[in-house]
Amino acid sequence: MKYFSIDYRSPPSGMGQIIDTTQPKKISRPNGQECWNYILIDYGTSDSFHWDSSYLGTKYFETPDRDLTLEVFQHIFQFLLDSNVTHVYDGELSYEEDGADDDGYFTLQIWSDIIRGYLK
Repeated sequence: MKYFSIDYRSPPSGMGQIIDTTQPKKISRPNGQECWNYILIDYGTSDSFHWDSSYLGTKYFETPDRDLTLEVFQHIFQFLLDSNVTHVYDGELSYEEDGADDDGYFTLQIWSDIIRGYLK
């Protein structure tokens, strides 16, 4: 399964990571550095971007301020679709909203509908 895992840790941890359960969790870069085999997703102002070398890659979405907007969320959602993400793990939201399975996973579409409702 390929899923997006929401990360509620304090910044600069990012919004979350794309995780592919068919791939190894960690890999070695050509320079020998070990890193998470995940793509970090983050958003914010242009001056708040940071590259986190502990991840394979970072996809950053620029916003006018630090807040997530509906327009930026639509770009994130499209990136997740294009990356073949099918589910979102959101352990906190799963206690507040219906639609998650018993393990805290929403389908990407259900999660997107919930988040869009918050951003209206």
